[in-house]
Amino acid sequence: MNPLNAPRRISFDLATIASVARKRWWVVPITMLVGAGLMFFQESDLQTEPRYYTLTRTYEALNEMAPLALVDLNPALFEPIPSETSQLAVLRSQKYLDKALTNIKGDLDIRVDKSETRFALTTEGDISEARRFSFSPATNASFTFTCTEQDEVNCASAIENYLQLLITLRAESIKTGLSRSLELVDQLLNQSAKITESQRDRLTLQKIALQESVELASGEMQLIAEDKYFGGEQITTVGRKTYLFGLLVGLIIGCLILLQLVISDNVIRDSKKLVSLVGFPKFLGNIDKKRNPNSIQHIATAIRGATTITGTTTLRVLPVDSHANNEVFVGELAGVLGCKATLINSVADISAAELSPNLDSPILIFVNQHKTKISDLELAWTLAEKSGNTVVGAVLVSN
Repeated sequence: MNPLNAPRRISFDLATIASVARKRWWVVPITMLVGAGLMFFQESDLQTEPRYYTLTRTYEALNEMAPLALVDLNPALFEPIPSETSQLAVLRSQKYLDKALTNIKGDLDIRVDKSETRFALTTEGDISEARRFSFSPATNASFTFTCTEQDEVNCASAIENYLQLLITLRAESIKTGLSRSLELVDQLLNQSAKITESQRDRLTLQKIALQESVELASGEMQLIAEDKYFGGEQITTVGRKTYLFGLLVGLIIGCLILLQLVISDNVIRDSKKLVSLVGFPKFLGNIDKKRNPNSIQHIATAIRGATTITGTTTLRVLPVDSHANNEVFVGELAGVLGCKATLINSVADISAAELSPNLDSPILIFVNQHKTKISDLELAWTLAEKSGNTVVGAVLVSN
């Protein structure tokens, strides 16, 4: 009866696990590296488009004409020259853009925008119950500067240059607008015959206020918001805990894969595995010259116990797989047993003539450690037994 036909259970012995681990140890570090790599790519915000940096600053213009209300002058009636809308067009001109980028090295894109002007309807009453309506800005104008470049290098300087140009332009426009109103007041004061003394005093006070406003006009802007944005390809520092988590996950997955390899392992890796397959009576020992130089003597002793060896006996050795030292081992066995020993072809190349039935020529099966598969051993054993020959047993040959 073929002992290999007996049902086999999955083996979890430490020897098998250690053997598979020695052969497949690289699975665990690879899965750990993959886990750490996935954590890196997930946390790094890597993108395929080019890297860029955007700086946005918003400044609010101060209403420098508001103090004129102290001398009964309506600030809403004074318009800077050029107006705020025209100032935006001037700032966007190539001339001003070139000035803003003077001494700025590198490529960048900068633009300026102005907020929409919102007006409020105001009413004023006088002694005669007459009503006057006027529109005045509900909020001060704000200007937004947006600069984009590859790295955070020049945008802050470029916006600062642009801001100084805007401040100078606003100061000049306020002075120009107030100067024209000041000229009108001078002309009214020169018409001494047509104005009363109280009107003269009032105009004189207003003239002084206009003159001081012209002197104090600065075009000052107040920073109210700043925003920075880094877009595109950006590598951020991944935390150590993230790496450790990725390594731990990779370790667990690697161990599971290694366990699966142990369960599905179909290679004979030790004598315990071979004994579980062929049974202890058919297991004749292990040829391992490194650990046991006298192992050939032990195998010869087991063969004599398993079958009768005479001077006419020809021992046929059937290797399941080829081995470089098979011929040497067969020659040594023949010398110890005192009989003839023949190494026939391996299972893949064996011929029918080599397995001809012969009672004086029993068959010994060589199994290569870490190479022979269980299915190949089953095939070799079946061929030897079905051919009508006597199968002495199996010997494990170490590398």
